Amino acid sequence: MIPDDCALAVRDGVVCVVGERGDVRSDRSETGVFANDTQYLSKFEVAVTDRDAPKSGWDQLDRQAGPDGVTTVLVGAAPGEGRGDARKFLLKRDVTVGSDVVTVETTLRNYTAEERVINVKLTAASNFGHVFECPGFFAARDPVDRDTTVSDRESSAELSGTSPDGTARAATVQLEGGRTTSVEAGTDTAGVVVERMLELPPGDEASVVATARLRPTRSRVDPSFDPSVSMTSCPGLFEAATDTLRALVLPEGVPAAGAPRFVAPFGRDALLVGFQTLPFAPDLTRSVLTYLAERQASTTDAETLTEPGKIPHEERRGDLPALGRSIRSPYYGTVDATPLFAALVAAYGQWAGEGAITDEMYDAALNAIKWTVESGDKDGFVWYEPHDHEHGLTHHGWKDSDRAIARPGGTAGTPPIALAEVQGYAYRALRGVAELAAARGDDELTQRLDERAEHLRDAFNREFWLPDEECYALALDADGAVNAVASNQGHALWSGIVPPGRADDVIDRLLAPDVLTDAGLRTYSASHDAFDPLSYHRGSVWPHDTSIAAMGCARYERDDATAALVNRGLDALATGATGDPSRWGFPELLVGLDDADVDAGRVRHPDSCEPAAWSAGSGFGFARAALGLGVESGKPVADPVTELSGTAEATLCCRGRRYAVRHRGDSTVVAPLCKASVTGADSDNDCDHPEVTTDG
Repeated sequence: MIPDDCALAVRDGVVCVVGERGDVRSDRSETGVFANDTQYLSKFEVAVTDRDAPKSGWDQLDRQAGPDGVTTVLVGAAPGEGRGDARKFLLKRDVTVGSDVVTVETTLRNYTAEERVINVKLTAASNFGHVFECPGFFAARDPVDRDTTVSDRESSAELSGTSPDGTARAATVQLEGGRTTSVEAGTDTAGVVVERMLELPPGDEASVVATARLRPTRSRVDPSFDPSVSMTSCPGLFEAATDTLRALVLPEGVPAAGAPRFVAPFGRDALLVGFQTLPFAPDLTRSVLTYLAERQASTTDAETLTEPGKIPHEERRGDLPALGRSIRSPYYGTVDATPLFAALVAAYGQWAGEGAITDEMYDAALNAIKWTVESGDKDGFVWYEPHDHEHGLTHHGWKDSDRAIARPGGTAGTPPIALAEVQGYAYRALRGVAELAAARGDDELTQRLDERAEHLRDAFNREFWLPDEECYALALDADGAVNAVASNQGHALWSGIVPPGRADDVIDRLLAPDVLTDAGLRTYSASHDAFDPLSYHRGSVWPHDTSIAAMGCARYERDDATAALVNRGLDALATGATGDPSRWGFPELLVGLDDADVDAGRVRHPDSCEPAAWSAGSGFGFARAALGLGVESGKPVADPVTELSGTAEATLCCRGRRYAVRHRGDSTVVAPLCKASVTGADSDNDCDHPEVTTDG
């Protein structure tokens, strides 16, 4: 997604992408300060120059990136060509973001025997372009002219831009102890230079802080969550995943899909993170449900595919929607987010207790079910058509790239299309909301939803089954079943729509070498004519995809398959998240190569966001699968896979109580902890039990 010599910091919806020297430069289109889908700064560079050697440069020595920000260590260029010539300086640049502020702290150490006079110059510039206009992220759209102004002060300046629709955005930049030396403003850019001098004694060091404060700011919802999971097979992984999810949580209280280009709410992504983390972080799940329920559609609009009951695909900000050059504010071009929402409401009720489901949340789930049922055909299948709009999506499932659905021979599927996993999501939603209705005493609705679910399951197993593959079709289209084995069928397992008598066949097909790699499941079988390991959705490996399939295998008690997916998935995540300090880890997708000369499925995809929320959530999804977590009679249960090695521990939140689960060897213990504080959960009694530990 960004070049290897770039790195990013993200928090509270603000992203700062820096280049090899740890700053934002206008000659690197990938770099910038972004928030609210706007590039607030295209240049934010702190240049450090020795007065006596103004043309000397810098070489990168080290780089670390992650939830705490980006640290870049530079050394002064060698002063001559002789071996061992002394380098004068060591420079460390720390970039952090949060609460609409970007901070760059530059620390310089003088390694010479003389006092050095240093010029520090902050250069900032912006045209306040929309993120869709940035060539480093997308196939850039034509830029919009925005009037820019600069209001300078002694050590700072406010750069502002006004769009044709009248909205204004601003960045106030400041260099500690500096003096504004020049400003520039016009119809295409605003810029400022702030400078200061440092006298640096021999062997001493000094730090200078530059900041950028962005406005308008957003009010914040803070879903407090602190999942506690550990597995000796992947030390540090779950702490890194937690820190990553916290960094990606937007001011609205919902995780952004991924950085740098998807720092916005995406319904499907957030819902799947909610499923992955639910037993460990129910407050995050509740925050996701609350946010999406507030944005559930109640009207109809063909331009944005808005229909009553639908859950949005994404919600973008910035000025392009107001200018009629974007339809994603919000956009409802998704066929799966709506049943997933209803299913997650039901799952949240199972873990938090039916009393935790407010009337508003329950009504939103019913509205989602109504859309799911009314959108279905006589068999209950939910279909979609490509959105005939210049900014619309061709495909409305999670594989939403233009060529994501292909028939044998590589030809595109003929719309309309009914995806295998979407029918599974609908089935799970129907069953789950039926249970909620039963808890509220609505027996008539319970019966209707259960009957609808059974009818859908029968039709799915009749129409989607491919006898020759002993697996389900990827989809149905206008020409019949799309004969393609893909990872989508793993989602169908997770939903429960697969009858036990066919589960083993489906699982065995997914574990075949043309689908399973060292890092997880390919999105398309390597034996399919459309397979392309470098594509976005037709052969790549997505961690979240494999985690959903792992939970599906656990549902059918296939320990061997669950362990195969869990071990591969966790190992691939750990390689990126804990093995390389210069990387965040948790990439959106990996290249699904099938080559003896490379690690199959482990190569980072060039178009991948990193980090991605549902990849960070995948660690918890794999933990759910490995520990076999569920709820029975209002209490959590664990049935770990027999192949689970080492020690695994977690804190679970269920019905207002916290429980410790510990597995080692042949022993598994689930015991209540003292006092619960789970937001929104049933809590009709406090836990009187002491903390229980065991050596297994």
